[in-house]
Amino acid sequence: MYFSKNFLFKLLRFILFMAVAVSVISFVLFTYVPKDEFYKAVDYSSRNFFSSADTDIVLIYPSLLSEQKPLKFNVSDTEDAYQMIYYWNFDGYSQSYRASVPKEMYEYYRGRPHDHDNYQEYALSDYDREVVRNFANAFREHGIRYNYTDEQIAFNIISFVSTLPYTYDSDTTGFDDYPRYPVETLVEGGDCEDRAILIAALLYELGQKTILIRLETHVSIGLEDNGNYTGQYYDVNGTRYYYADTGENGVEVGILPSSGHSRLVQIHPVSKVPSILPSIRHYYAGVNSSEGPRYNLYGTIDNRGPGEVKNASFRIVISESGAFFNSADIPNIIVPIGDLPEDSKTEIEFVFPVPRINGNVQFYIEGDNIEPTGVGGFYFNLKR
Repeated sequence: MYFSKNFLFKLLRFILFMAVAVSVISFVLFTYVPKDEFYKAVDYSSRNFFSSADTDIVLIYPSLLSEQKPLKFNVSDTEDAYQMIYYWNFDGYSQSYRASVPKEMYEYYRGRPHDHDNYQEYALSDYDREVVRNFANAFREHGIRYNYTDEQIAFNIISFVSTLPYTYDSDTTGFDDYPRYPVETLVEGGDCEDRAILIAALLYELGQKTILIRLETHVSIGLEDNGNYTGQYYDVNGTRYYYADTGENGVEVGILPSSGHSRLVQIHPVSKVPSILPSIRHYYAGVNSSEGPRYNLYGTIDNRGPGEVKNASFRIVISESGAFFNSADIPNIIVPIGDLPEDSKTEIEFVFPVPRINGNVQFYIEGDNIEPTGVGGFYFNLKR
C-alpha cells in the first residue's frame, strides 16, 4: 500500500498535535485537580460514556462542565416516554442522571384532580411508585458507592430537586394553586410545594421519615432528627423534624425563611393512609312485615389515596337515643365492600332495618389499613 509524502506528513502532524493536547490536558488536570479527585472524575466520566443504565448517577468534575449547561432538558420526546437528563451540583461536583418518564403515566396524573392541599396524597400515590422508586434507588446506589451517609443522600436529593425549573402555577396551568404529582414535577418542574412533594416522595422510598411543612408563603420539608441537626424543628407525635431547604450555602437545616414568611400554617405527616370521601344519602323505606321499619341507603365512596384501602366494609351503628354508643342489644350491621384501589369510586345501595325506638344511626367506613372513618348519620323517631 502506497502513501504519499503529503498524507504521511499530515498524519504525523495530527499525531503530534494529539500528543501535545493530551500532555497539556494531563498537566492541567494533575496540577489543579487533586490526585484522588482526578481519578474520581475519570471514574465518573467513564461511567457516563459507557453506561446506559437509568440507575446510574454520574458526577462530572466542575471544570469539565460548562456553566451554560441546562439544569434539565428533554433529550427526546419519544412516542411512549419523556427521556430526561438532569444536572445539579452537590458535594463539589456536578452530577448527571438519565431517566425515562412514561407519557401515559404523566398524562394520567395531569388528568387527576389537583383541587386539594392534602400534600401526602400527591407524594405517595400508588401508580407512580416504579418511576419514583427508580429515582430513589439511583440516589441510594450512588450513596453506597461513594460512602454517603443517609443525611448526605437526603441532601443530594434536595439539591437535585431544587435545581428543577421553577414554574408558577398561574403561568403553566392557569390555576392559582395546583399541587403537582412527582412525575409531573420531574417532567415540567414546579413551585415550592411541588418540589417539597417530590423530595418527600423520594425520601419515603428510602425509608427516611419526613413531614411537609406549609408556611405562610412557602412549603418545604422536615427531616427526622438524627442527632446532628440544630435550629428550628417541629414536634410531631413526639418526634422532632427539622426544617430543611436550600440556601446560599447549599442545603440548610433548621433555618427558616425571613420572619415575614415563616408563620406555620399546617404540617402534613408523610404517611400512606388513604383518604375517604363519601357521598351518602338515605330515606325511610316503610315497614316490612317480617323486619319492621326500614331505611334505604345509597351513595358513593371515593378513595382519594394515597394507596389502596384493604378489605373495606361499611358499618351501620344503631343506638337508642340517650343510650350508650353501640348498645349491646342492637347489633351493628356490617356490609362488605372489598378492596378500594386509589382513585376509585364504589357505589353502595342497600336496605337496613331499625328497631321501633327513638335512636341514632351512624355510618363508618373501615378497612385493614385505615382507622374507622365516620361518613354521616341521622336521627330517627319510630317509638310508639
